[in-house]
Amino acid sequence: MRRHPIRAGLIGLVFAGLCASQARGAAAVDTTTLGPVDVTMPTILAPMVADSRMENYAYITIVLKPATPAGVLTIREKVPFLQDAFLRELNGAPIVKADDPKSVDEEALKPRLLARVNQVLPAGTVAELKFEPIVVAPVQQR
Repeated sequence: MRRHPIRAGLIGLVFAGLCASQARGAAAVDTTTLGPVDVTMPTILAPMVADSRMENYAYITIVLKPATPAGVLTIREKVPFLQDAFLRELNGAPIVKADDPKSVDEEALKPRLLARVNQVLPAGTVAELKFEPIVVAPVQQR
């Protein structure tokens, strides 16, 4: 089999040129000026229990705001662990308001979920925990 050193050299030059252009493009983006990007967690289906009876389901989407731009990667790496911790918290204790069993008590839920965040992530990684609008769905009767 005959080798073609010129063809191999041209392919090598093209490949080196592509790699160099990608490196220049990556270096052109200054990530230090970018602010923190919110991390939206996958939606969780949580039971709404009142008087030991399941009344509704709540579709809860949690948004975590990192304290620093580097915190985004830290949060994204731990999403499965955070989701597990949130699921356990939402299923372990009631999430409904005492005076209105058809709505989620967001103010009481935030500190509970933040405590779980601080168990999974280093303290100070998350600056704020927010909820997207919570959707309440009734339990289907048979």
